[in-house]
Amino acid sequence: MKRLSFIYLLSGILLSTGCEKFLDPRPENILNKRAVLADPSFAEGLLLNGYLDMPSTYNTFEEVATDDAVSADRGSSLLSIATGEWRSDFNPLSTWNPRYQTLYYINYFLDIVDSVNWAPLNGDPQRSLHKNRLIGEAHGLRAWHMYQLLQNHAGVASDGRLLGFPIIITPLEAEDNLELPRNTYEECVTQILNDLDIAIASLPDTYRDYSIDASDSTVTLGAKWANRMNGLAARALKARVLLHAASPAFNLDNNVQKWEQAAKVAGELILANGGLSSLSVSGTEFYKNRLDAEIIWRRDVINSNSWEANNLPPSFFGQGKTNPTQNLVNAFPMENGYPIDHPSSGYDARSPYIGRDPRLNDYVIYNGSIFKGTPVNTYQGAGAGENGLDATPRSTRTGYYIRKFMDENVNLSPNLSIQTEHFYTFFRFTETFLIYAEAANEAYGPDADPNGFGFTARDVITAIRQRAGITNDGYIGTVSGIGSFRDLVRNERRLELCFEGFRFWDLRRWNQSLTDPANGVVISGGFPATYTYRQVEARSYQPYMIYGPIPFNETLKYDLLQNQGW
Repeated sequence: MKRLSFIYLLSGILLSTGCEKFLDPRPENILNKRAVLADPSFAEGLLLNGYLDMPSTYNTFEEVATDDAVSADRGSSLLSIATGEWRSDFNPLSTWNPRYQTLYYINYFLDIVDSVNWAPLNGDPQRSLHKNRLIGEAHGLRAWHMYQLLQNHAGVASDGRLLGFPIIITPLEAEDNLELPRNTYEECVTQILNDLDIAIASLPDTYRDYSIDASDSTVTLGAKWANRMNGLAARALKARVLLHAASPAFNLDNNVQKWEQAAKVAGELILANGGLSSLSVSGTEFYKNRLDAEIIWRRDVINSNSWEANNLPPSFFGQGKTNPTQNLVNAFPMENGYPIDHPSSGYDARSPYIGRDPRLNDYVIYNGSIFKGTPVNTYQGAGAGENGLDATPRSTRTGYYIRKFMDENVNLSPNLSIQTEHFYTFFRFTETFLIYAEAANEAYGPDADPNGFGFTARDVITAIRQRAGITNDGYIGTVSGIGSFRDLVRNERRLELCFEGFRFWDLRRWNQSLTDPANGVVISGGFPATYTYRQVEARSYQPYMIYGPIPFNETLKYDLLQNQGW
């Protein structure tokens, strides 16, 4: 009998509030298959490994490798990527090894699930519900981890084919053939979608307690499982995968049906959630409320102040590591909806932060911003103090600090450290709205609704902008045609999802410029102040870097085809 060595991780158990039974593993932490089959808690431990390597923090902020931010941490590996050191043997974003390690556990779980004695004391109804839910979770988690491989490593290979990753859906052992070629991109997408369809069919949309049949449904599908993968998360991931497959860098023949598929799945999810009116009124600041209707699936809430410690201005005892760029600030329109360079915008270059889209103030600390009741000065000069431009090694390099995700109730003072509730969100509804708007526009333009959803791409973007505070939008009605509306959708996505880990990958799937330099502002301390804009950091990417590399060691070990250029 084969022996299975795995870590039965307590943190994985704690991810779910529903695991009430925890059995210590044997001293050598090695279990044989018979023991795993006999005890459902050990078998479920295999599945819980699928949650363990999922993100739990926004702490790294991939935006610092794009035109949206720079890092004040000179040792940042993302700064190295952005400035020309990205190689197949130096890829801090590589997800290859951890994903395959996790997939092994998930595949092993699915291999034995039908043989496990799931609920010997609770009768057949709960046993069937519980097993079915775990199977759904396993397929949903496998899809999530495979999508990470797809996003990070798919690309046009050295032989000219669009390839993904080696698909592995069985628990390979050391004696098995491990020299598996990369599957095609389409085969990888199909596998992910198949897994998601099983997850959607097996999982409840959300976990909730039932007033009737409590012995079965509530025990197995109740609210105590709330942070496990649910059906809505699987549907949101399906929309995300289809958008990726429809995007220019991966839809090489511009197949419009791929855009139609993405729009249909995203639209159906929006409709199932209540349609256009379901857009959470507080969604722009969803991270302040763990119960916000915006949230589809999130991590457990933890008490922490590490996000603030890394990113707040130095006067608040922060490290100021993530500095938004002038590029991002310029992307926020005026409160009347017009871009700042439009003749009708009313933008005043002498007061560049007045009359702007309210999201600018929500997400960015600029010169004069009030934070914790105190003005933050980011101008250049002695009077600005330690928050001023380049004043100290922890001071802003661009003239801006990040506000998004920063809790003003946190205190980093050595004399009074205060932590507050924080949580990482995997999926939120605004992303699905943006997927629909992008895909629907590409498929049939900004104003068509061939599926009869009751909303168009333009309707969706209008609703998002109105929620943000652009209440008298004089601009959106003037944007016509797929190309012009595409620019608007992409900009809204940039603003709404900033610092959530999308920009780095969006630029690549759109096959857009990766080399726009990161700019900042130099503000004089006089009155009126003067604003001088400058390049802070170049971006050094080659055209082939729209695709990430296959790890160099993997190409040596298994003779895998590398993506072109790497």
